[in-house]
Amino acid sequence: MPFCYFTLKASRTAVRLRKLVQKGFKLTPVTLGQYLRSRRLVLKLTQAQAAERLNTLREHYERWERDEVAPTASFWPRLVGFLGSYPGAVRTPADQVLMARRMLGLSQFAFGRRIQVIAKDVREWEHGVSQPSPAMLAKIQQLMSATMPEK
Repeated sequence: MPFCYFTLKASRTAVRLRKLVQKGFKLTPVTLGQYLRSRRLVLKLTQAQAAERLNTLREHYERWERDEVAPTASFWPRLVGFLGSYPGAVRTPADQVLMARRMLGLSQFAFGRRIQVIAKDVREWEHGVSQPSPAMLAKIQQLMSATMPEK
């Protein structure tokens, strides 16, 4: 004859979150791979399905998710669309330049041509070796606002 009766209660959300965390879900992702994995798990997709949505090979997607390689510039607009926002913090001018180039899906050379500077300057800005002038930052922000869709 049992002497103790108890009931464990947990909300469905808590149970689902625990399962997601066990699979590698991060509440505060840091790397692109963590952002991709967390988003894929929330959407209940396999890696193959996520790769199909991004129009890439499953092998490429797996390597992005494991942070083995970074996607090429042309994939960034699709990645941002898949994730729903730009992954990562934009704190410095270097971060702003990098985000603008990625959101447009351009190489450093193509981005430099778009804003009428040489690719070396773009590379140095992105790596924090030098900083764009305030006028150039304004030009980059204007280019971003002109190409991004209205919400």
